Amino acid sequence: MFAVHYDQPANRVRMSVQGHFTPDDVQRLSDAVTAAVAQAKQHGDDFDVLVESPAFPVQAQDVAALLAGIMERGMPLTTGRAAVVVGSHLSLMQARRTLLHPRLQAFLSPGEAQAWLAGSNPD
Repeated sequence: MFAVHYDQPANRVRMSVQGHFTPDDVQRLSDAVTAAVAQAKQHGDDFDVLVESPAFPVQAQDVAALLAGIMERGMPLTTGRAAVVVGSHLSLMQARRTLLHPRLQAFLSPGEAQAWLAGSNPD
């Protein structure tokens, strides 16, 4: 359903998610993200986040709102960027509608996400 870890060489919190989530699943994901972010912050506040979700379908409205809450709580903890890779145009539209932050972008292509994360941090 999900995996979350801090990739120290890349200085990046990496997440992969798939399937339909329930609110309880979102809480478990949030707990895993909190742990990975705490590990990343031991190395500074400038880490990036990469969410790989090509097999993550459009979620129910309540779940999408809870997922957006993870982003809202997490983005102030880093000065880096966040990229979300989705698997469909419909998922891209949902991500762009619900995950609103100036340092977060959603992509259909993993290569585009990687290139964006490699760019200089916006300010």
